[in-house]
Amino acid sequence: MSVRTAHAKSVDELKKYDFIYSLNYFSIAENVLEDKTLVLEAFKHNHEEYEFLIPLTTIPLLCYQKANYIGEVGFIYPVNPYVDHGLEVDLHSRVISITIKREYVDAIKERLGFKNQYFYTRYIYRNKFLDMIKLFEEEYIKDPKSEILNTLAFNITNTLVKLGLASGEDKRRPEKKYAKHMKQILLYIEDNYKDPDLTIAKIAEYSGYSLAYFTKAFKKYMHDTPIMHLNKRRTSDAKILLKNKKLTLQEIAYKVGYKNLSTFTEAFKRTMEMLPSEYRNQYL
Repeated sequence: MSVRTAHAKSVDELKKYDFIYSLNYFSIAENVLEDKTLVLEAFKHNHEEYEFLIPLTTIPLLCYQKANYIGEVGFIYPVNPYVDHGLEVDLHSRVISITIKREYVDAIKERLGFKNQYFYTRYIYRNKFLDMIKLFEEEYIKDPKSEILNTLAFNITNTLVKLGLASGEDKRRPEKKYAKHMKQILLYIEDNYKDPDLTIAKIAEYSGYSLAYFTKAFKKYMHDTPIMHLNKRRTSDAKILLKNKKLTLQEIAYKVGYKNLSTFTEAFKRTMEMLPSEYRNQYL
């Protein structure tokens, strides 16, 4: 089974997934962490299979070879074969992992005209894609040997390839000398991002660096300015809250750390290239 084969070296981590739905070449593992005391422990690994990580809540820090990411809601994070990847810090987030046999993905890539291309960066998806995953899970529960599972697996893989290979190359490369200290700074942001009084100056003060030096070091490590990272962290939570029709945009702005609606709207548009109201309408 794909997920078990791919993660054999870290088999204990499989026990942390609440659900695993596996064919012999395709699998979906889902970690929902309803018990808030549980964590998916940080670990790095690589394997021959392709893997696609889909955060359902924000992942504070993902690693991919020499690049570092904040795992934002609404995006898929692809992993190519034999590339080191994993979690930099313990995970309290909800996440779906789709692991697919290399030969299967490569055959679909060739059929779609992407034979020599690889996945290089995150890419956005629509809620209908999650519906497809949910349908696979429901059918698997009914009958793990159902023929329809093969059709659904093909459709999911086909969609992953089409969406992902239209994306450009991700060139983020951290400076290693900042790595250890920067992780602590990112955890500090994770603990305090909902505070409307959190500023980049405060984060720089916590880091012990001057504001100019901190900004430069942070950008080298994350390939984002500190303010862009903070906005991504806040808007990632906002995307979840926007699905709740009972919450006003202003209430959501306050919940994710913005002092007013206009600042939230401006930051969301800069991050997602659409207004919060447009996102709400599109994804509902």
